[in-house]
Amino acid sequence: MEAAKTLAEMTVSERRKLIDFVVTALEDTAEEAEEHGDALSAANSYNLATAIRGNATELATHDLKSAELLLQQGINLVAAGLARPDQRRLH
Repeated sequence: MEAAKTLAEMTVSERRKLIDFVVTALEDTAEEAEEHGDALSAANSYNLATAIRGNATELATHDLKSAELLLQQGINLVAAGLARPDQRRLH
């Protein structure tokens, strides 16, 4: 198994794939939050996904500190979405 790398140790291609993965997870989290009626979480996830995707080239190539912070926030939002109880089970 390959050891985990920091963003600085990753190639631009690897960073871009990580960014795309987190953005896709955020978009999926936004859709699920909408389905559960959680408009605020949906908006937060969607807006962060949009911000990351819109700056993906800069984040993957030059601004690694900002990339690290945005990716951490994205991963935290996805984790919060996964921890959300399924609202449909309450009915």
